[in-house]
Amino acid sequence: MNSTAKIKNSSIGRAIKCSLCALISQTALGGHFTFLMDDLSADGPDGQGHQQLWTTPGNWKLESGVDDGSNGYPDGTDTCAIDRTANLGGSSRLTNAGNTIGTVAGVTGTGTGNQDIVFKHGGSNTIGDLTLLASTAPFHIREERDQSLTIDGVISGEGDLLMTRDGGFSDGVDPDELITITGTEPNTITGTIRLWNSNNKAAPEGQPCYWVADKVGAFGQTSELTLEGRAGTNGGIASLRITANTVGGEGAIDDDATVFNIGAKGVLNIDAGVNEKVGEGNLWIDPEGTGTYTEVAPGTYTSTEAWIEGDGSITVGASSILAITEIDLSSDLKLALTWNSNPGRIYSVYYSLDMIDWGADLDDGVVGDDGETTTREFDLSAIPALDGVPRVYFRVEQ
Repeated sequence: MNSTAKIKNSSIGRAIKCSLCALISQTALGGHFTFLMDDLSADGPDGQGHQQLWTTPGNWKLESGVDDGSNGYPDGTDTCAIDRTANLGGSSRLTNAGNTIGTVAGVTGTGTGNQDIVFKHGGSNTIGDLTLLASTAPFHIREERDQSLTIDGVISGEGDLLMTRDGGFSDGVDPDELITITGTEPNTITGTIRLWNSNNKAAPEGQPCYWVADKVGAFGQTSELTLEGRAGTNGGIASLRITANTVGGEGAIDDDATVFNIGAKGVLNIDAGVNEKVGEGNLWIDPEGTGTYTEVAPGTYTSTEAWIEGDGSITVGASSILAITEIDLSSDLKLALTWNSNPGRIYSVYYSLDMIDWGADLDDGVVGDDGETTTREFDLSAIPALDGVPRVYFRVEQ
């Protein structure tokens, strides 16, 4: 996003220009598996009737490609499809149960809302692309006990996503045991996302859950994002950290597409220099878990609120149009530019002599001031390229 202005004699012109980003996705090169549900008894391939083991080859069918690792189950550059809608019981839940899968390049899921994948014991795991098909229930990924999970590809599809943490039988969940959404491309999911700390232990064993949004577009075009723990005295906080890697574009949360609900024990942990933006009417809170959400009025909020931690901020209802609103040029060629802005966002100020070549900048690292506008002063007399020119154009970009 940018705003352009020019100085010609004493007049001021303004223009606004928007840019679009194209999404390019990559396809994994390994085998593609489907999860089998033809034998869920204790006599089945993994010898368990109460759950199905990811690392048991008999639970998978190689549909196409070449099995990465030749181990009979999806990992590495392999992808897989999981559809448990024919059997919603716990006997069909898919789990690593102590074995570290490591990385699987892609998962396509049809949701049942009931532990479609359970990661527990073993080491930490990574999912690349996560495609969610339309279903009557969300695709449920449960991170159990004290391990980390990372999704570093693109989360896409019309289906809903439920991500939970349950500490059970562990030594507690530490701040470095995370569920992280990261990567280089924005997510495109349009279904709902619920981040739920489902732990139900009584104090002092009520265990926290730490999610991390670590890229621009972390929550895609999701229609509704909910962050919550259990209401009442049992269970721990549900913390969502928004890192500096989310700065730019729409931030972690799309301010137009997404309604953001912060429920029981929900806490935003926003990094310094980050100002997350949510559209007016799109942020609702119920930190005590009463069941009644309250709309958050337009404004900028910081850690003075009980539901915010960290040194960053979140702004509700900020204008999405970037424009230079004031220009002041003194007789000694000191230029003061003012534009509407968001606190903590990074702006670049460029100049041009012909509105074609915008390669010269006055400053490419202006941090947005507190409040709704930012003002910076520049000494044009110190720029030889501007000496004696009849007109100069200025542009601000975020």
